[in-house]
Parts: sequence; structure tokens; C-alpha cells
Amino acid sequence: MSFHIAIDARVINSGTGTYVVKLLEQLERLDTTNRYSVLVPTKDRDYWQPHNPNFTIRTVDFANYSLAEQLGFRRYLDELGPDLVHFCMPQQPVFYRGKHVTTVHDMTLLKT
Repeated sequence: MSFHIAIDARVINSGTGTYVVKLLEQLERLDTTNRYSVLVPTKDRDYWQPHNPNFTIRTVDFANYSLAEQLGFRRYLDELGPDLVHFCMPQQPVFYRGKHVTTVHDMTLLKT
């Protein structure tokens, strides 16, 4: 059985994007079964190109921390219908109810 996994790579062209690129490279190398949708902003469409036919680049243009991200990106994900979404940063639609995992890179702001 294969799954459709969406990877929110909207930060691919940033410092954190290094993590995203390395993750994608390793997933491409290891997984030839599942289908991946890699979600990037239009401006970064050519920043990373898949070599595995199971990986597809999809462009999404929702500003971080915006109402468009909360409503439009959520609607986009609902329509895409992945089995799992990997949010590579904590910013994500709060009311997204699909299965998802979130990578948190830095928790220093939570210090008390």
C-alpha cells in the first residue's frame, strides 16, 4: 500500500530550508513506494528538482502568518487530500484536521 504525503516546503530557500532539502534528498533515495507532493512558493519552484518520479513539485503562495495561510492553505490541503502532511515549520493552518507531523527546530522561545 502506498500513501500520498505532502511536505510543506515553503521555507525551502532559507536556513531551515537546508533541513528540508536534505530530508527530500534522503526520502527520494529511500522511498520509491509512496507519492510525495512538495509544496513550495512559486518563486522557489526551481530551487530543488526531484529525481524520483514519485515526487511532484506543487506551488502554493500563501504568506506566512496570514489569514490566507489559515484559510486558503487549509482549503488547498483539504482539496489535495494527502494521507499525511509534514509541516517543516510550526506555522500552519491551525484548524487543519488531517493527519500531520510538525518539525519544531528551536524551542528556546519556550524557556521560562
